[in-house]
This record gives sequence, structure tokens and C-alpha cells, in this order.
Amino acid sequence: MGREVKSGRPRWLAGLVCAVMALSLGCARQTWRRDDVMTWEGCCKGADACLALLQDVHGPDTGARWLPPEQECAAWKLGREGEDVVPRLIPLLRHADRRVRGGAAWALGALEKKASKAVPALLDAYEREPDGKALSALSSLDDERAAPAILRHLLESPMSTLEHLGPALAPVLVEVLENPESSWEELVRVRYVLARRASTLTENFVPRLRTLLARELAEPTLRRPPGTSCPAAPAPGCEAIFDACTPRAAYVASVLAAYERQGAEAAPEVLQALQRADVRLTPVALQALVAFDSPAAVSSVLQQLAVPECRARALTSLASLGPVARPAATEPLLRLLATGKERWERARAAEALGRLGDPAALKALRQAVYEPHSEVQAAAVRALGSYTFRAYAHELEPLFQQVLTTHASPVARSHARWALQSLAGQEVRPADPSEPASVLPGRGLDWQMCQGPTSIQLYWEKPKTPSREGPCAAVPDVDFASVLEAMGEACLVGRDFGEFGGTLEVHEAGRVTVLEEPHANPLQAVWVHGTLVVVEGLAHLFGGDGRLVRVEASEGRWRATPWVELPGAPLAHGLDKEGNLVVGTTDQRLDEVFCGRAGTSAPAHVLRVAGDGRLAPVGPDGRP
Repeated sequence: MGREVKSGRPRWLAGLVCAVMALSLGCARQTWRRDDVMTWEGCCKGADACLALLQDVHGPDTGARWLPPEQECAAWKLGREGEDVVPRLIPLLRHADRRVRGGAAWALGALEKKASKAVPALLDAYEREPDGKALSALSSLDDERAAPAILRHLLESPMSTLEHLGPALAPVLVEVLENPESSWEELVRVRYVLARRASTLTENFVPRLRTLLARELAEPTLRRPPGTSCPAAPAPGCEAIFDACTPRAAYVASVLAAYERQGAEAAPEVLQALQRADVRLTPVALQALVAFDSPAAVSSVLQQLAVPECRARALTSLASLGPVARPAATEPLLRLLATGKERWERARAAEALGRLGDPAALKALRQAVYEPHSEVQAAAVRALGSYTFRAYAHELEPLFQQVLTTHASPVARSHARWALQSLAGQEVRPADPSEPASVLPGRGLDWQMCQGPTSIQLYWEKPKTPSREGPCAAVPDVDFASVLEAMGEACLVGRDFGEFGGTLEVHEAGRVTVLEEPHANPLQAVWVHGTLVVVEGLAHLFGGDGRLVRVEASEGRWRATPWVELPGAPLAHGLDKEGNLVVGTTDQRLDEVFCGRAGTSAPAHVLRVAGDGRLAPVGPDGRP
């Protein structure tokens, strides 16, 4: 993605305004869905016609990961045939064209147990082409015969496919963690995949991982991947770093953290890991305890809060811990809200206080509603409107009404409206007629559930295939990255899975730094006045959330620093002629976008973000 958008004329900006407004009002809805291809009755009928269509390829093979629509539809229909079609699909696994090979593997996977006779042929195809579609079919068949091949080709196999291994094959990934000969590259890959699978893996995984962690911690000297030489310990940090010097225990603790409540069974072992005071293990163990909502994490997180380089991570952890951190964290957060040098620190302190729900913070938060910086104001309104302060709703309702009718910040007004709607249980109209109303989710007969994406954008630029010489060349599964941006010798990689969270990582030669995980939704990266800014957000069933995050390096360590909270989910962005970021957002509910409810409107904002992070509304003519 380029560092600069060579546009900034009012005509371009007006176009962005109109596009955002059109989507918010339901006039520019996406009408194509991925499963539409599976309803094409006319694409082929019967096994003979579908096999012919599967082999009917046009033009050169571009190497694209996704199958062309014709092969996709043919494979889908063949996957609903009987097992008689299996012998006719097996030879196509050796077809000269990758698209045909992929379609045949997909069809065999869709046949599931009916295609069990194809397992040897699929294994042969997997050995020849580890990054092809054969592994996906083998994962659908979930046959234990594939386990040795998966271990052999672990580093070549798509992580997105490894995430979908069935209960018979998924344990092979834990075996990688258990094997003392596993390389750090293998451990990094398995850690990522198992963390993504935590919600679907069998119940016996947590006890197995807990036993493994205890075994690693029983060693007098923490074991690291083979061939490791770490003569000097790096400076302490707060981000999770995975490299050859990271103890094997850290990879296990990181996977356990993904289990959150279930993983809390392993809290004693993770606390022991924290006490080992290893600079690579400590941040991972602390983040695991935070994921477990463990009170044992509070004191260490408060120590992080006192370190400027770790403050962003500490504030995120305190917000996650919520009432668990009360009352120990209340006073430090109030002090930061009052005296923090950076306005994002004060805003995140207000957010964390809202999660804690300590009544001692009410007075300070009410005062912060009219603090000089707009983002601190908005964060204070949002904090006061959180469920933790519901017992004080009768005291806070007049304040929300005042913010809704008079406050200058569109973000603060948006938060106040949602707070009032939550209290009243019905839609609240905005004070300004030019600002469309939002709709309270879950109320009324018009509520409907629709299948569709969980994150939406008007301008979605999929990362281009990285240069073979560039720092992003070695990043796995680049086709599934929402953010792929070179930063000197490093590559910033973001993966967004909508409601299922995501990750933001920095990949360097021999090292992966995890900046955000698992509750991240990185959408795009843009250079703003020389700083790399990640646009994050989610359009979901309850409206939209968005924010801007700066990615920076300090003393050789990377960190993600919150910059600006946005009023809703990001839909579009660009740079004006001064180089300032212009962002379009909406609070529209996801079901309204994809179900096409007639007559529905929702707040849409187009905002200019100044260099200091201040937000200014942009009108239809491109001017404030």
C-alpha cells in the first residue's frame, strides 16, 4: 500500500462522504455473497456435466488461492454426488492444471466419509503440493493416516487449513509442542494455529497442555528450541516475542491463554512461569493470567503501567481484567486520567475505569466528559455508560441527555445515545436532525439474523503479493492478511477474523512480535505524516467499533499505541492534500447492511483526523 493518496480535492472528499452516507442509508449494499455460487442451478447438472465443467479452465493459471467460480461451483455439486464419483475424481488430482487439481480435492473433501478410498491419492497429492487443496480435503476426511504427512510438511502447509483439522488430526499439533526437537519456526506456527482453534478443540487439550507446561517448568534451566544460542538476555519488555530464544514453556502458555476460562485450570502453572522471571516467558505468562481473569495478574500489570513503553499494554490488560482489578487499580488509573501526558493514556484510563466499575471513579469520569481533548471526553462518556455503572443510571441519565444535545464530539454523542438506548430499551433520536438515528439491536419485529461477513469496508485493498526480496516475502498465508506492510527490514502483518478476533504482528528475520491478540480487528494500514497507522474496527450485530493504532519501534522493540477512538466501524479512508487522515465510519447494524431492511438509517460520520489526533467532522462539500 502506498504511503500517500494523491488526492485531496474537495471532489474526492465529497465522493467519500457520499459513499459512506449511501452505505449507511442502505443505498450501496453488497449484493453478492460467497455462497451464491453454490446456488447456481445452471452451472452444471449431473456428474458428467460437472466433471466436464471442473476441467473447463480458461486462460493461464494465475496462481490465485481461490478457485474460479466455475470450478468452485462444479466441485460443490460433485461433493453432493454419491461415492460412485470418487474413482472419477482421483485421477484429476494429477491434472496438469492447478485449478482442476484443487477442484477435485475440494469435491473429495465435500464428500467426506464417502471419499475414504481417496485418502492414499490425497496423501500423494499432499506430498507433491503441500500448499495445495489436498490438505483441506484430508482435514475434512479427518483420517489419522494423514498425521505423519502433516508433521513432515508443517511449515509448507497453509495455516488456515491447519486450523480446521478434525478431532482425529488436531492432536498432531500438540505433539509438535511436546516434541523437544521442534524448531522455533514450527513452534511459532503451531502456537498460532492452536490459539485460533481453542474454541473448538476437544476438552482433553487443556489438561494435556497443562501437564506439558508443568513438565517444562520442572526443568532447572528452561528449555529452548534446539540449536539455540542466547549468550545475552534481551532487555525486559511487555510484548510477546517468539524466536529461537523463547522458552518452550512460553509457546505452551500462549496456547493456554487462548482458552481463557477453560485455560484458567492452568493458572497455578502459569503463575509459576511468571515467577521464573525469564524476559521471554514473563510477558506471555502475564498475558495468560490476564486472559484467565486472575487476580494474581493485577500487581504485575500495575508495575507495567508505571513503565511508559508498556503503558498501552497495561491499560488493555486492566480493561480486560475489569472488576478483578478493583480496588487496587482504581487510584493509579484515576491519577493517569488526571495527569497523563498523552491524551490516549487518559482516554484508555477512562475506558479501563469504566470496566472496573468502581464508584470512586464516578466523579472524575463525569468531569472528564468536558475535558479539553475530544477522545478523553468520548472515552469518559462510554465508561459511564458501561454496564458496571448501571446501578447509578438515574444519576447519569441527565448527563447523557446533555451530551446528546450539546456536546461537540460526534463520538461522545454516539456513546451517549447508545447509553440512553440501553437504559430506555428503545431507539433514541439524535438531537441534530442532520444526524441519522441509530437502531437499538434486539428490539422489535424487524430484527432478523442474516449470514454474512462480520467486518465490512467500502475500500478494501487486499495486500498485493509481496516481493520475493522484501521483508514480507516469507510471511505465511499472505492471502489471508488484511494488513501487509513493509517497515524497513520488518513486515507488519494483520489478520482479521471479524467477531472471532484477530492478530497484529511484526515479522522479522528470526522473530515474531505479537502486538495485539486475540481481540483485534486490523483492517488496513496507512502512512500518516510518516507514522504507520493501522485502521481497526468491526461492524457487528450491535453497531460498530473502530479505532486508529500507531505502530512504532523503540530501542529495537515494537509496540502498538492507541491513537484515536472512532465513532463506529471504519468504512473508508484517504489522505487529504495536507496529509491528514480522513475516515468514514458508521454505527449501522450488520444485519441491516446484509438483510437490506428498507427505510433503516444509522449514524454515518466522515471525520478528519489532525496530526494531534483531534477529530473534526467533514461536510458533504469536503469542508468542516
